[in-house]
Amino acid sequence: MKPTLTQSAVTRIESLTTNQDQVLAKGEIWIGTQFLDHAGMEDTLDNHFRLARRLGQEMVCLPVSENPGQNPGMGYRYFGYDVLIPSLANRTGFLAVVVDGPFQRMVNQRGIMDLLVNWIRKKEETARAYVKEQNIVLELIDRCLEKGVHAVIMADDLSGEAAPLINPLDLDTVCTPFYVQAVSRIHRAGILAFLHSCGNLTRLVPLIKSWNLDGLAAIQLCNNDIQLLNKELGGIFMAGIDGPLLGTDSPSPEELDVLVRTVAILTGQKRLILCSSCGLYSREFWIRIQNIYRYLDRNLPGL
Repeated sequence: MKPTLTQSAVTRIESLTTNQDQVLAKGEIWIGTQFLDHAGMEDTLDNHFRLARRLGQEMVCLPVSENPGQNPGMGYRYFGYDVLIPSLANRTGFLAVVVDGPFQRMVNQRGIMDLLVNWIRKKEETARAYVKEQNIVLELIDRCLEKGVHAVIMADDLSGEAAPLINPLDLDTVCTPFYVQAVSRIHRAGILAFLHSCGNLTRLVPLIKSWNLDGLAAIQLCNNDIQLLNKELGGIFMAGIDGPLLGTDSPSPEELDVLVRTVAILTGQKRLILCSSCGLYSREFWIRIQNIYRYLDRNLPGL
């Protein structure tokens, strides 16, 4: 942990991950409107907290944007930063905001293929567009830092299933100035900084390490060597439940064995908040996520 962090943020994250009450820490980055509807709830701010309590999740994450509304592609809602009042942090064990990073915002606006083509063909123009988005995100983060949250999760899908979407040297040139500034501001406010990226992060480990983050969020175990990430990056991992586990009513014994072994390793090192890599966006996940929680309660050593 960084020495500048407030005792509140440190104490809260440690109380989650040390499992002092023999309860596995749980949270989700994205809760979809369909999922809430299946639970009999509208997609409101209050119901995100109610749902977390109902599922036994000690962490609440709220996607935040300067333009609140639905994310039609993913089925979840962006809240405006104006809903973040300091008293919200007292309604859960740990409160995080999720903000789309500059690269992700450009993907959302242009589509991934258009962005990748222009990254090569119109590099300077694309770099200027990135800086424009970077400044918007930094302003949004600053607004959130005033609201008493415990962490900021920056969501930036920088990698595909096998490798980074962009040459790591280019990512370093374009993205590192943003992450250095963002993490510095977050830490000065005394809270934690997390990164979410889909895909295989192996080739990005040196780059991510240089950004001085406190952890990774919603990481895909199927695409990563979690022990390598754990060794090289350390920090807190929000992970454990990959998309395929939520995609079926009957996970294979092999999938469940990997789940238990991975969760056991990270909980033993006091570094895990159990989380899906895809978010709870489908109504079909309502029963499945609860079944996974119960399976771990029965089969995880020490709980």
